[in-house]
Amino acid sequence: MTTQNFAPARPRRWTLENELWTLWLLFIGVHALYGWVASWHPSVPFNDVTGVYRGWVESAIATGSFPGVHEPFVYPVGALGPMLLTNLIGPGEAYGLAWMIIVIVLDCIALWWLTMRQNTNVSAGMRRTAAWWWLAFLVLLGPIALGRIDTLTVPIVLIALLEIRSRVRTSGFWLTIGAWFKVWPAAAFAGAFAVIERRWKLVQGALIGCVVVLLPVMVFNGTDGLRNAFSFVTGQTGRGLQLESAAASVFLVFKSLGNSDYEVRFDYDILTQQISGPGVDLVGDLLTPLMFVMVLILLALGFWWHRKGAGMARVFPALLLALVTSFIVFNKVGSPQFMTWLAPIIVLGLVWDGRRFAPLAWISLVIAGLTQYIYPWFYWTVVGAAPIGAFALFIRNALLVVLLVAAVLYMRPLKAERVTKAVGGSATEPASSVDDADASSEEGTVAS
Repeated sequence: MTTQNFAPARPRRWTLENELWTLWLLFIGVHALYGWVASWHPSVPFNDVTGVYRGWVESAIATGSFPGVHEPFVYPVGALGPMLLTNLIGPGEAYGLAWMIIVIVLDCIALWWLTMRQNTNVSAGMRRTAAWWWLAFLVLLGPIALGRIDTLTVPIVLIALLEIRSRVRTSGFWLTIGAWFKVWPAAAFAGAFAVIERRWKLVQGALIGCVVVLLPVMVFNGTDGLRNAFSFVTGQTGRGLQLESAAASVFLVFKSLGNSDYEVRFDYDILTQQISGPGVDLVGDLLTPLMFVMVLILLALGFWWHRKGAGMARVFPALLLALVTSFIVFNKVGSPQFMTWLAPIIVLGLVWDGRRFAPLAWISLVIAGLTQYIYPWFYWTVVGAAPIGAFALFIRNALLVVLLVAAVLYMRPLKAERVTKAVGGSATEPASSVDDADASSEEGTVAS
């Protein structure tokens, strides 16, 4: 009688298919988890959606006066579109659920674009790495990553940036549409304009995007509608220094250490916590012009260093990150949802210039985790100026400054690039990521 040897079953290898299934299930699961958390959390992280956005839409339908069309609006008028669409999908009590459906669909389209659309070319590995980073960023940032109009701009900007080397006009169009939802994608458009050679195609896309948004406004309310569509530009100029802003966090630390000259108060007109006290108004008045000056300086540096030899794969993601972080650091507003702006920029940096961009990606994850700690879980420690809350906010904002400085340094051409440019050759990138060869090969279609 023979005996049969039974060897233990060998574990299955971690295949590409397993990785993608895991990534997608976790990605959708995180959306579902934070949608559920938002439904009961006492800080109401979806209040802007279920309260403010829904209230605007219901009032507009009831009165026939639509914000951004018939009256001034705090957001660019394009933001009204997804708010109305949400009401169409799920009016009344279902508004929050309908919003989450739109968010999940848009984010899944962007994830498909990142992981599936070009999953066989040389950049596939870096794209999957960037997708895992995006998932980690969402986990760390928390419910606020899904519950604001900023959320909808993230997948739009992400896809536009991934396609900008080969579809300049289309990317210009979608960056403009994103800017008509929330202003910050205009920074990405400006960065692209500074370093891309085929600028006219970028502008063509922007003009088409503006026509798509503004033509219906003029149809419904003529030139008055056009004036209301741009009312967001000056609509919040009189606001104070918001508590979570980078500048305010310094004054909040003073208060947490016992300085009674500073006071935290809630502004019922714009529904935000603000800080007041000695020097606060002066700093608030200086921030907006400082922001514009900083943006101009960054655009000039990006343009100059690209001309001096910094390749597109090196200078473009770093320039965008510098512009976006300057929008956050030099801003009187410091809402936690602003951190979502980092996501598409870091994803682009990881895909185009992975190894060099990795430290910035890690810093961004720490920023995201601190932001979730601050809001929604321990917001009371910030509003109450408790030292643990005040210092958490200060460290988060200090890391944003670090990110800004690092991004500027990353824009500079390497010595080898400067030498190559000086002798009349074409600037080439060192193999800093799997995608560098792909970036360099396609760069000629868009950049120098």
